[in-house]
Amino acid sequence: MNNQESRRSAGVLMPLTMLPGPFGIGVLGAEARDFVDFLCEGGFSSWQMLPVEHLSVSFSPYKCVSAFAGDPMFIDPRWLLEQGWVTEAELDARCGGMDAYSVQYELVFDKQMILLRSAFARLPGRIAEEYNAFNPFWLEDYALYMAIREQYNMQPWYAWPNEALRRYEPEALERARQENRSMMAFYRFVQWAFDAQWRELKQYAARKGVALIGDIPFYVSDDSAEVWSRREMFDTDENGMFRAVAGAPPDYFTPEGQCWGNPLYNWEYMEKEGYRWWIERMRAALSRFDSVRIDHFRGFESFWYIPADCLSAKEGKWVKGPGAKPFQAMARELGAMQVIAEDLGVIGPEVETLLEETGFPGMRVLQFGFLGDKRHLPHRYEENKVAYTGTHDNTTLLAWMYELQDEDRDKALFYSGYEGDWRIGGPNCGVCRAWIRLLYLSKARMVIMPIQDLLGFGGDTRTNVPGNPEGNWRFRITREALAQIDLAYYRHLAALTERDAS
Repeated sequence: MNNQESRRSAGVLMPLTMLPGPFGIGVLGAEARDFVDFLCEGGFSSWQMLPVEHLSVSFSPYKCVSAFAGDPMFIDPRWLLEQGWVTEAELDARCGGMDAYSVQYELVFDKQMILLRSAFARLPGRIAEEYNAFNPFWLEDYALYMAIREQYNMQPWYAWPNEALRRYEPEALERARQENRSMMAFYRFVQWAFDAQWRELKQYAARKGVALIGDIPFYVSDDSAEVWSRREMFDTDENGMFRAVAGAPPDYFTPEGQCWGNPLYNWEYMEKEGYRWWIERMRAALSRFDSVRIDHFRGFESFWYIPADCLSAKEGKWVKGPGAKPFQAMARELGAMQVIAEDLGVIGPEVETLLEETGFPGMRVLQFGFLGDKRHLPHRYEENKVAYTGTHDNTTLLAWMYELQDEDRDKALFYSGYEGDWRIGGPNCGVCRAWIRLLYLSKARMVIMPIQDLLGFGGDTRTNVPGNPEGNWRFRITREALAQIDLAYYRHLAALTERDAS
């Protein structure tokens, strides 16, 4: 079912949002291509990203208004200028007030949408023919959802005052389509533009020998086109309200557990449909990326069920999922799939069995090895694993060293073999390099480092703090910081440990 490449390799976790540039957020333009070149020069052969789908108002990449549509903020404004659809003055206005170190999502989104609307208003007729020809199966419902959302001040479907639209009734939908034809055309154009730029980046990366690794969130957002238009796929009552929501039990990150609020799947209905939606979701992901990481993979085996009226995630319970059946359906139609299974958290033998059935590599996270789970110690890594210094949910390596208790830090330093001053950070951070070297030497077929660990950055640069809804997903990297990384060192390390891209 899985055909992962056998060669050893190394990659970097770099959210697209973090890329440098003048637009307040990373975009699918020159800086993305420059980062591909950066990876090549350092002997890296993979670029792992976080989800790139259209963000909801929470701005979490794991809560999007579509499981398929790309986020409009990633479209490179310079491309619009090159096409003659915006002016130099409009481009300058788009750059105004941008922060080089943090994504100010609200400001970036507002300015980007103003620019995209200006571009749309100037499209020549032949381009309208092109973007109208772009019509993936999910686009109609997404475009209509976004048009109605705008009509109701960006409120989610369950807050709309029109009950017939909330309930996705055919007559109301047809009226809405007629009333919002221009707005729907705008959102089709936006997705066409995103797709065009994405294909350019993917082709460039392929020429350079760099694979793009995507991320599929297990759940979809309550505020999404899918939940609105395909209510039958989710665990809802006769009024379309959720009987229960998703979350996680107490763990290392959150002693109180987490209540994510995502609707749960109606697996019985999905099975009757032959898991068609999952097949199409995987097809779309693998057309965009060379391989994908499935977040919360354990949810296929069993998932944390929190009744909708509960006040705490602790009140949830484990409920059995569909197991390997969705993947068997995918494999029958899609063939071998390049997948990384995020098998972190509360993992029992049932999840390990599911991994064996699929053949997908699981994950190992260095930091967890010194927090009680010895499976994550590098000397225990198996070949069919993807090893990380940390994920988007971990703090940085340097901050982790600071946070360890003295006794645990002494053990960790002895294990790493590093005898210098571990407190010194920066791009030549000795202790970070020692840990990264251990990953390279391990048996794990692929190793991936968050960009912050290559830079030796502290905890103020971490990507996400699980259970804390404020201030996440905003950190950005500057061009000057990237230039300080000694790529020759990593290229040499990759060659010696047979992880080079040649």
